Amino acid sequence: MATIESVRVVMAAEGLDDLAHVIDGDHANRTDCLVVTRRDDAWVTFSTDERAAVVEGSVRTYPSESEALEDFLVLLRLKKLLRDLHRERDLERVERDPTSQESGDGEGLDGLRAEVARRGLGDLGGVIGDAVSQIPDAQVIAHQDGRWTTFLRDERGVVLKRTVRLHPDRDAATAVFLDKLHNLAEIARLDAVIDPQ
Repeated sequence: MATIESVRVVMAAEGLDDLAHVIDGDHANRTDCLVVTRRDDAWVTFSTDERAAVVEGSVRTYPSESEALEDFLVLLRLKKLLRDLHRERDLERVERDPTSQESGDGEGLDGLRAEVARRGLGDLGGVIGDAVSQIPDAQVIAHQDGRWTTFLRDERGVVLKRTVRLHPDRDAATAVFLDKLHNLAEIARLDAVIDPQ
């Protein structure tokens, strides 16, 4: 029988605790995260998107805490596997591109631009290498002051502080940036299905 404590132990042992998650707590302002919590006398799991909104269709309800926690672990394992596979594939593609080699200023983002264009993600508000311009509704990757960052700008072009992430290197930042663009593409696809214009 799974308990919150036993799930935390398993997460630490399997390296799942670095994935964004909330266990029986407030998920407000938590972006791209998996949540398990008690709601209306039942246990539920769901995902949040890059704006911290609950992803429609991701909500699952369980009769017991143990069942919810066991499924939460399965979902975390799948999320980690999917993230690792995407990152590996994305990095291989960017590294194979002859324009992806780092330039003298440490940016080396031409390969990423080519990969974004190849995938048809160029119209999703991705901003590559420009951390300063206040472009509305933009997912940004930049190399600034020797650090790689990714973040989201809101409809006014203001940085949403809760989305700012520092990365140890270009590869890690690239993988996260591409993940975010894929999430935006999936949201746009679902919006088109739910509300065709």
